[in-house]
Amino acid sequence: MVPRAPRRSLAWLVVLALSVAGSVRADDADAPRTAGFLGAYWGYPTKASLDFGVIATTMPANFECKTPCLFHGMTLQGAAGLGGGELALGYGSLIGETGRGRWLLRRVFIGYGVRAAVMRTWGTSTLDPDGATFVGIEGAMTVAQFGMRLGVFRRVEPVAGQNDWQVFGGAGWGF
Repeated sequence: MVPRAPRRSLAWLVVLALSVAGSVRADDADAPRTAGFLGAYWGYPTKASLDFGVIATTMPANFECKTPCLFHGMTLQGAAGLGGGELALGYGSLIGETGRGRWLLRRVFIGYGVRAAVMRTWGTSTLDPDGATFVGIEGAMTVAQFGMRLGVFRRVEPVAGQNDWQVFGGAGWGF
């Protein structure tokens, strides 16, 4: 038979070990997280455009991302420019940091993405007729905050005598 003092000590050690193990697991547990990012691009047919996006991911709950963090998951992006606008849904993977902020990624060091997009022309677009709508697939890549995009799009409403397929692309700052 084990004396009471060692049993109490053993019980306290078990309780302490379980509480420490539980707190380690709670801090290291992945939690859903979103982060926003901005961009400024020059492209065809949108010309100069401003972009905004959100990436949804999971990462350890205790990551602040004031230093570089890996984000990978679903993205939702929108852009408005002089020649058109775009709305896109896809997958992205990037390494970025929030700096002093908490949610908006101030810097995207490297990243890539693939997305399905809908684009509508307006204003100074050189595509005829004005107000054409396109759907397509687009790829994006960012290195040291310099971003490039390239996509293949098809016109939703065919126009006689014009090619329905177009290649759109651009380059600029951001993801």
